[in-house]
Amino acid sequence: MEDNGIKKELLVQIRTIAAQNGVKKVILFGSRARGDHNRTSDIDLAVSGGNAAGFAADIEEETATLLEYDIVDLAKPVNKELIESIKKEGKVLYEKI
Repeated sequence: MEDNGIKKELLVQIRTIAAQNGVKKVILFGSRARGDHNRTSDIDLAVSGGNAAGFAADIEEETATLLEYDIVDLAKPVNKELIESIKKEGKVLYEKI
């Protein structure tokens, strides 16, 4: 996987919170997925299944980073162009098996 600028510890926290909220899949998209981010770029996450609202709240409260999150719940209506972008450049960070 290309360098997305996200520390390993933070990735572990994201995966743990996803599992705790019954989330089926977490996809990284945007500049961090493309590899053209800078150190202050936000973390764009698309979430599928489970308690997406709980996941979003827990991510904001429980992760050890000053970076901003932009979380998209794929169960809700999402802009067609954004969906295509997520499909094209997205990197799966977590998937429930």
